[in-house]
Amino acid sequence: MKIRILIAILSLPLLFLLVLGGTRYAADCLARAQSVTPPFPSPEFQQRGIPILMYHKVNPDPRSGGLGLRVPPYKFARQMEYLAAHGFHTVSLVDVVDHFQKGKPLPSRPVVITFDDGYLDNYTYAFPILKRHRFTATIFVVAGTVGKTNVFDARVQPVNRMAGWRELREMAAYGITIGAHTLDHPRLTGLPLEEARRQIRESKAILEAGLGRPVEVFSYPYGRYNLKLARLVKESGYRAAVTTVQGLARPGDDPYTLKRVRVMGSYNMQKFITELLKYYYYPPAPVAAGGRRY
Repeated sequence: MKIRILIAILSLPLLFLLVLGGTRYAADCLARAQSVTPPFPSPEFQQRGIPILMYHKVNPDPRSGGLGLRVPPYKFARQMEYLAAHGFHTVSLVDVVDHFQKGKPLPSRPVVITFDDGYLDNYTYAFPILKRHRFTATIFVVAGTVGKTNVFDARVQPVNRMAGWRELREMAAYGITIGAHTLDHPRLTGLPLEEARRQIRESKAILEAGLGRPVEVFSYPYGRYNLKLARLVKESGYRAAVTTVQGLARPGDDPYTLKRVRVMGSYNMQKFITELLKYYYYPPAPVAAGGRRY
């Protein structure tokens, strides 16, 4: 009996090493699997949907915020170079909706590039890179902060300057779509319906007056939405709206709850390519109203 106990005690370190070795092997296999990017989708897979990329800040200064919302310009440049080199063509959200609803032709490998909030660095750093590739994009502007600072999240984020009317008009004249992101970036689902309606409608009116052109697209602050809010956006005269739910915009989707693909500043190129391509291989699936900002 004592010999058996002694053997068991002496076997414990060996067992531990075997388990540890197996765990490490499994971890290594997982790491290798995650390092493999999806294959480039064939044409029939690309017909499943259109990626709408979601950015916020494009800024080299770490004092402007963390890499959750901030993409350094050199990374953004490499991402745009990848899109251009692989035959992606930028289109607008209205183009996407017209394609789904009316059969409007789109170029091969369409992609939508979006920015939430309307930071000045979108003009300073992202805009020149977009122009280099003759790309367009959509910037969703918090109408009450044009030319000011990010008062809507200054308690949790560093203070950042927002684009002014001069920058917005210049980008719009080039072909950048300016969309609305409410008056002051509230969580719309927590507001009385009438206040939510005011946020949605008045932001559109202010931006249209300042730009001298229609504002037809909307982004829900923090990604918070429900079917009542989607109906308000439609009734307010918008053609489309985006959420923060991850995935492609697909034929048959509600144009007022379109999905997007998040891009973070912490992504290396392999991760960016994986996020861009992986949703082509996901089968369409209904998503309940809701969501959050990432």
